[in-house]
Amino acid sequence: MEYIKKFKNVIIIISILFILLGITLTAKPEFSALAVCRLLGAILLIPGIVRIVGFFRRDAYGNLLNLDLVHGLFYFLVSGFMLIAPKAVITAIPVILGIVIIIASILLLQLAVNLKRLQHKRWNIHLCLALITAVLGMLLLFNPFAGSIILTRLIGISLTFTGAVNLWGIIYIKRVFKGTYHGIGGRI
Repeated sequence: MEYIKKFKNVIIIISILFILLGITLTAKPEFSALAVCRLLGAILLIPGIVRIVGFFRRDAYGNLLNLDLVHGLFYFLVSGFMLIAPKAVITAIPVILGIVIIIASILLLQLAVNLKRLQHKRWNIHLCLALITAVLGMLLLFNPFAGSIILTRLIGISLTFTGAVNLWGIIYIKRVFKGTYHGIGGRI
């Protein structure tokens, strides 16, 4: 039973953190995105340093086919880039997503054309979805800063919603178990 209490407390703490982070990302997306990028950059330094140190601590025969130095330097470079130029990283993410979304919209367009050729009744729905998807992809591609702000806000809204749903779920489960478990003489 102690395990369930600890689990419940951990879920409550994580949910509250999700809500607070979500509200922060929604309210101040520019600042939040920079802070998250720098935090991830600092975190990536750790495995980079561990891999590089591990490489030099082993003998030459142990490192013959080992890629720890390459991995360590890669982590180190990515981390450095995220710490030195976080705005470039934040700008690159929407551009990459925009390209991926445009490619997906082209595939949807092909599906719509194929459905039209097969005389499918609702081919136009796929065409509309392909066009909407293409517009969203182009928005991210040609206006990445606005795209990154919108993306950060959507992540913030999602985190806030997830935290609230988790809290509601814990409260609901506690109420359900309170009614059934109290009859046996226990408490949650």
